[in-house]
Amino acid sequence: MCGIGALLDPGAAFTAAGAERMIGALRHRGPDGEGIADEGVAHLVHTRLAIVDPAGGAQPLRSEDGRTVAVVNGEIYNHLPLRKALEEHGHRFATASDCEVVVHGYEQWGTALFERLNGIFALALWDGHARRLVLARDPLGVKPLYWWSDGRRVAAASEVRALLAAGVKPDGVDPVALDHFLAWRFVPAPRTLFAGIRKLPAASLLVATVGGPPRVSSYRRPPAAHFQDLDDDELAAELRNRFLDAVERQLMADVPVGALLSGGVDSAAVVAAIAARGGEPPRTFTIGFPDSGQELDERAAAARTAALLGARHRSTTFSAESMRNGIDRAIRHLEEPCGIPSAPVLLELASFARQEVKVVLAGQGADEPHGGYRRHQAALALSILARLPGPAARAARAGARLAARAPAVRRLAALAGVRPLPAAIARLVEISDAATRARLTGNLPDEAEVERAALVGEVAGDVGDRDALEQALYVDTHLWLPDHLLVANDKMTMASALELRVPYLDLELLRFVERIPGRRRVRPRRGKHLHRLAVAGLLPAEIVERPKHGFTTPYEQWLRAELGAEVARRYRDGARAAELIDPDAVGQLVAEHRAGKANHAQLLYCLLELAAWFEAFVDPLPRDGELGAGTAAQPRSGGTTSSDVAARGR
Repeated sequence: MCGIGALLDPGAAFTAAGAERMIGALRHRGPDGEGIADEGVAHLVHTRLAIVDPAGGAQPLRSEDGRTVAVVNGEIYNHLPLRKALEEHGHRFATASDCEVVVHGYEQWGTALFERLNGIFALALWDGHARRLVLARDPLGVKPLYWWSDGRRVAAASEVRALLAAGVKPDGVDPVALDHFLAWRFVPAPRTLFAGIRKLPAASLLVATVGGPPRVSSYRRPPAAHFQDLDDDELAAELRNRFLDAVERQLMADVPVGALLSGGVDSAAVVAAIAARGGEPPRTFTIGFPDSGQELDERAAAARTAALLGARHRSTTFSAESMRNGIDRAIRHLEEPCGIPSAPVLLELASFARQEVKVVLAGQGADEPHGGYRRHQAALALSILARLPGPAARAARAGARLAARAPAVRRLAALAGVRPLPAAIARLVEISDAATRARLTGNLPDEAEVERAALVGEVAGDVGDRDALEQALYVDTHLWLPDHLLVANDKMTMASALELRVPYLDLELLRFVERIPGRRRVRPRRGKHLHRLAVAGLLPAEIVERPKHGFTTPYEQWLRAELGAEVARRYRDGARAAELIDPDAVGQLVAEHRAGKANHAQLLYCLLELAAWFEAFVDPLPRDGELGAGTAAQPRSGGTTSSDVAARGR
């Protein structure tokens, strides 16, 4: 796990000095070593966190003739069979590093290599024969990759700060991205809040030949056909074995490995699998909230799980004051708000775990493909409604609309009438309606909602012949997860040079899961049905039957008290963030939430993060001669806006 950067510039405006500045911006991700490949028109940058082959795996990595050069952030879990196949083709390896298969694999298979890799990675490769730069992001988007181009020059890096250090100057806040954030809690690729700086989508590659514009394409593969001849017990047994194999693959390391443990079943299953396949008692780490009641303080449940599984366990604590103080630090590492209240908490937990280990496995990624969220129950209901005869479906929708005391049911009835289906799925995760967003920003971009539906439609098209539930599970996994939870996981752990792995998103395992019909994975009022059957073979019953308890925080309580006051303070008249968001609209939301008249917790936390981001990154207009990046956002109420974003507080 590392930090990477790449600069391609035929005119040499990006120089070796820019590459050196990238190194400085990425050093926290890789404190164990650094390197730059100077290929004339291209520079590749690497800062190393040494996990596999610590002595010999330094990067950049080169082919035998030196013409193919790569820098890789991540791990290639199936590197051994790939290495064997490449050696049979005559390739000679210089290191024991898993990442060296990228160089030789590209020589052998070209960009078709990326479909063969099972791992978490973001990489940059210089092809000296074709004089082209190749960027790629792993199939599930576990590792982030940002890029900028003016049509001729290209800059790319693991983090935005490295692009800024190299000389890229964004043109303000992207208004469409802002609407995405206030609707979905995150900005989906390819946009970022920084106008002109883009995220490479999961399962995508970018190819830029010297002198030509970059071209982005996807290598995502639709799932294979459903399993038809296996019952639930057979599927659960196979799922359990494949999960154990995935965890064993992801224990690949030459340094100490641990696990993050909550009070829930998903992280407990990871720890049980480590105990079964790892050869020694797992090291586990938990964080809790001592002033928030037993329901939200998961230290006791995690300690009980650790004791039952024979883990070596440690815990630490986090308070409302820690949250208030931690948001600004977290946002400087996140670089974009992501609407995840656990981000500052994970930042603290990562620092705590890093005292003992360099790698942790986590339970992230089980809910999305297996149906662990309430919205998956809504998607299941949409699937059931779609199968009803016309008159029965109309009667059901009419009855739901009359359910005055059940807003969730009324919302479901409204979604049942939305067509096409991807537009309904796009609205399943919305945290605010258009009217609220218009009051907050004074500007509702016409293309924002259309673009969200199009993004969902493009991904859901892979499973377009399947029902609403299965399309929602697939979109959750391949669109919402990469640029929301996974990017936060990466940034918060790599701030402490800690590598986080997610075995539930192992590519081989996920390809199996996505062949299981959605209605076998999710049952009415029972999410993750098949998943629970599978892990029941690994865990004691008391853990399997615990209520859902992910990595949560008591932020709703805090927002009704001192954290709510902090939101209002950040948007008071004259505050810098008031350039984006109307302070009066924020004050009304805070008042309603604190009085218990409405639950605006998710939106208020997003506004808190947005203010912290604005304060940390917005600077005066770019100076003449600096590299521009895009089109400036329109201000909330006319006039001019602070339209340059720079890494203040880096």
